Amino acid sequence: MNLLSNYYHNEIIPHNSPHVSSDDIKVVSESLRTSWLSQGSAVLQFEEQICKYLSDGKSENQLSGVAVSSGTAALFLALKVLEIDEGSEILVPTYACSALLNAVYMAGGIPVPVDVDLLSFNPTVETCANALTAKSAALILTHTFGVPVDTRKYKELGIYIIEDCCQSIGSRYMDKNVGLEGDLSVFSFYATKMITTGQGGMVVSNDSILMDKVRDLRDFDGRDIYNPSFNFQITDFQASLGISQLQRLPLFISKRQNNTQKYIDAIGDNANDILQLGLDDVNTNCFRFVLKLGSKMEACKAIFTNNGITCVSPIANHELLHRYLKLNIDKFPNAEAISKSVLSIPVFPALTDHQVTRITKVLSNLQI
Repeated sequence: MNLLSNYYHNEIIPHNSPHVSSDDIKVVSESLRTSWLSQGSAVLQFEEQICKYLSDGKSENQLSGVAVSSGTAALFLALKVLEIDEGSEILVPTYACSALLNAVYMAGGIPVPVDVDLLSFNPTVETCANALTAKSAALILTHTFGVPVDTRKYKELGIYIIEDCCQSIGSRYMDKNVGLEGDLSVFSFYATKMITTGQGGMVVSNDSILMDKVRDLRDFDGRDIYNPSFNFQITDFQASLGISQLQRLPLFISKRQNNTQKYIDAIGDNANDILQLGLDDVNTNCFRFVLKLGSKMEACKAIFTNNGITCVSPIANHELLHRYLKLNIDKFPNAEAISKSVLSIPVFPALTDHQVTRITKVLSNLQI
């Protein structure tokens, strides 16, 4: 084995890595040269283009977007403009990022974790309905790892729906982008998300009154009358990066889907038994490629690691929201089982053909 092939064999493949192109660097540099570094025209353009993308270019949806400093800030503002009363209960999937807890507490609410489905890892209408009380005010509904839920069905619960699309931009259900059915939707553009502005997020809705309130809370000066508000702005050079990234989102999704199909082919006949599954009529963005490995998880993780492939438990058992809140674990059997059995392997679009081949080779020889 020569030195070059030895390097490729021993190279550590990261679990995730952003795809930053020369065009991305160019537009950010051009933005910096304008000397306008804070929120400005590029932020407005980014907001408009995200809404145009989500609406498939159809103006009748009347979507409006407000770009903010992070996905957590977006979620907090979404809760804030719904005027959740102090002590109101907010339903959250327990198999989710702790940012949900942070936003709920910041807004003065009480988080109520609900269990998730074993196949999709998403909360179900039934698990949410069982958690309803007279104090229930809203549901934060995740499309976990980019796998969509049918948001329309959750409206039957009779409470506000905030779609958490932080992992799911580009995913579609019944040929519509996710993020169009909730009272408000939130997005994240963190470094490892589908598109990135480094840090950043957005609130989106077709309710102009709510969006005016979000915009007012985001900004913090130039007012005749003082009301508490928040400096949750992003910069024009971040937005310039976001605009450039958004133009390549279809390519990012295509690469993720192609990598996913190669992995499925390598696994073979029992792929459906060990993969996260969604509804019919779903086109997922393939944000994550996760394997349900049961008791073989640790052994399989060691095999990936020994082959230089970084894999992670996307939400570890101790990170489940009900565990953070010290609730009875017996009430969340599905989330408990998923967290102890699931591994996420690299699927991001910046993977090289050689890296994908290395991963598929390990998958094809894995005893699962």
